[in-house]
Amino acid sequence: MPRSTALVRALARSSAVASCMVGLLVLVGWALDVMVLKSMGAALPAMRPSAALGLLLGGAALGLRLPAPSHRSRQRLGTALALATALLGAASLVDGVITGGNGGMDALLLRAFGEEGFASSGVAPSPLTALCLMLLGPALALVDRGHPQRLSWSDALVALALMAALTGLNGFLLGPLVTPAAAPFFQERSMGLHTTCVLMLLGVGTLCARPELGLMARLTRDTLGGFVARRLVPVTLLGPPVLGLTLVLMHLTGGLSHDAKLPLFATVVAAGGVTLVLLAARALDVLDRERMRATAALEASEERFRTFLDTAPDPMVVVDATGRVRFANAEAERVFGYRREALLGREVELLVPEGLHGPSATGEGLERATAGRLVSGQRQDGTHVPLEVRLSPLEGEDDATRIAILRDVTERRDLEKLREEYVGLISHDLRNPLNTINLRAHLLQRALHERKLEREGHMAQAIIHNVEWMSTMIEELLEGSRLESGRVTLRREAHDLGRFLEEVLERDVPPDARERFRLHLAAALPPVSMDAARLERVVTNLLTNALKYSPKGTPVDVRLAAAHDHAVVSVTNQGTGLSPRDAARLFDKYYRTEDGRSQDGKGLGLGLYISRLIVEAHAGHIWVESEPDRGVTFFFSVPLEAPSTPSESEPQRQRAS
Repeated sequence: MPRSTALVRALARSSAVASCMVGLLVLVGWALDVMVLKSMGAALPAMRPSAALGLLLGGAALGLRLPAPSHRSRQRLGTALALATALLGAASLVDGVITGGNGGMDALLLRAFGEEGFASSGVAPSPLTALCLMLLGPALALVDRGHPQRLSWSDALVALALMAALTGLNGFLLGPLVTPAAAPFFQERSMGLHTTCVLMLLGVGTLCARPELGLMARLTRDTLGGFVARRLVPVTLLGPPVLGLTLVLMHLTGGLSHDAKLPLFATVVAAGGVTLVLLAARALDVLDRERMRATAALEASEERFRTFLDTAPDPMVVVDATGRVRFANAEAERVFGYRREALLGREVELLVPEGLHGPSATGEGLERATAGRLVSGQRQDGTHVPLEVRLSPLEGEDDATRIAILRDVTERRDLEKLREEYVGLISHDLRNPLNTINLRAHLLQRALHERKLEREGHMAQAIIHNVEWMSTMIEELLEGSRLESGRVTLRREAHDLGRFLEEVLERDVPPDARERFRLHLAAALPPVSMDAARLERVVTNLLTNALKYSPKGTPVDVRLAAAHDHAVVSVTNQGTGLSPRDAARLFDKYYRTEDGRSQDGKGLGLGLYISRLIVEAHAGHIWVESEPDRGVTFFFSVPLEAPSTPSESEPQRQRAS
């Protein structure tokens, strides 16, 4: 809670307590006939019982309103006391007009206290006390958290009550300045000093009941208006009464003649106005210094930001919502050949003809989540340069201004060409000799078998096994390279994924292990557009891993379900589980767990990596969920085809079948 808000809440509580205490003490003074309690001081006139009762009711209503939110019973009781305060004020105001203030509620209370009536002072009671109570009652009833409209009416009523109380205070203090009467000052005023002070305190407490809303929020808020108001409002309201009190004290001590009162008052008021102007100017000067300091800090931050952009190793441009360049760094000048001044205000299509959000240069290949968009940039001399574009918001999600990083990927393209040549080398210069070795090893095994040379036949079988293992590794390297290059064309066809899983289990799982698999299929799902051969590789890999890393004889659950517009396949085994570190890196290239390395030292760690690339090529997602000693569940999702509206011939074809 801000410090100013805490002070305001403390002031509201103090106002409620002070109002209740003063009202209660005055009523006790009338009941016991103690003049000191009636007047709250020997030199002050007695407070009327109706005013004391109104202060007691108003203070209690304010105290019940302070907790926010409060219980319903407290709210109802507070509202009842506030309305009683308003009714009491209205009755006293009507009584003052009809009977001159010597009847009505005061007369009833005096009879209850055993008093015969008021001692006549020759001064009619002020109607301002009753008016303040009549205004503060509805204001207290309308104080309700979460209702700004009610609170605005409450603030307006409190403002009127404060003006009435301030009028009584100024009349009390400034009256002797315009009247040369020699009557005792404190006893001859129509509204007592203690009454008007407590009424003003009750009004201020009502404003402070909800410091985060309404008029008080303007004073407590850390804004320019709140900063100035907190310094000027107290001086404006309390300045004239303090000045009047000073002049009255000077008059009572004989240090000020009656003819000098008004000129001195006017002079001091003029000086006070100048003081207010100077205080406002000082407050604005403080704010202006803070603004200049903040502006200097912002400019320094912008300069550091510009320096960072300017010294970045990649070309960077800042593009606004209309697609125009607002900033370009030195590397952008070097790569594109334009001077920075020539780029500012120009469309970004000058550098990237197809636009920053244009089609990707990867064609039908993979769109990896970690890579940027590949586009073709154009230099000033008309030559083209391959670029990778990465966009990020400059000031937040709602701001259309973006920073575009245009990375020159010429060297990477050259490296990709070298990789393709390397892949070709593996494909041609390694696979062909391995095929020859495999063929000759089979012939040798057959010949050894015919001659019944079992020991030598086992050696030939070992050669065949290692050749097959090398061929598998080469195929994984080739498949991974093709998928990474982004030039894989998926041969998509619509398939029933449930039927596809049944076929994979029947075809790719060894007969002796097939009984361990339990297939759970959801209700009929729309078909999936997929490359069946590649997706079969993913499913086979997950099934093989489930068999390899789970205890023998334990079941493996394969489930197919729908989630939104995706089909989700899961494979759950009852193995030892994965650590969080292994689960986070399981789909990385060449990554193998300790358990995997101990069970199969010949793997390259590419199976799950290739599975991830295949699933992502289908615009899907693959992930794993596991806890140590609680098994492992692999998931992958692929989009379902949107259901199409059947044509006129389809129902006939279905009926005919």
